[in-house]
Amino acid sequence: MIRIAIAFLIALVVASITASIIQTQFNIAALQDWSVEIDLALRKEATFHDILNFSPTFAIILGTSLLFSLPIAYFIDRRRPNPEPIWFLVGGAVGLWVAFMIVDALLPMPTLIAVNRTIPGLLSMVACGGFAGYLFARISKVSGHSNHQGEGVTA
Repeated sequence: MIRIAIAFLIALVVASITASIIQTQFNIAALQDWSVEIDLALRKEATFHDILNFSPTFAIILGTSLLFSLPIAYFIDRRRPNPEPIWFLVGGAVGLWVAFMIVDALLPMPTLIAVNRTIPGLLSMVACGGFAGYLFARISKVSGHSNHQGEGVTA
C-alpha cells in the first residue's frame, strides 16, 4: 500500500509540474502571437511562477480525476490476457479530460485553464493525465504479469 501511495504522489507531482510548464509555454506563445516581446529571463520567471502557483491547482484536478480513473484502469487491466500499463495511460488521460469537462461546466468562465481553449492545448494537458497514469503504473507495478500470477500488489 505504501508503494502505491508513493507512486501516486510521484506521478501527481511530476505530471502537475509538467502540465504547468506546458501551459506556461502555450500562454507565452499566445502572447508572442500578439507581438508581445518575451525574453528568456521572463519566460523562465513565468515558468517558475506557474510551477509554484498553477501546479497545486492542477494537482487537485488531476489527483481527483486519478482517484476515479486509476481504479477503473486497474479493473480493465486485470481482465486483459496481457496486462499493460497502457490502460493506466488511457485512464489518466480520459479521467483528466472528464474532470476538465466537469470543472468547465460548473464554473462561470468558459474554461478554467486557458490552454484548454485550443485542441493542441487541451490534448497536451490531457496527455499529462495519461503520463501520470502511466507513471503510476510503472512505479507502483500494479500492471504486469507478475501480479496476475498470484503475487498480488503489496507494499
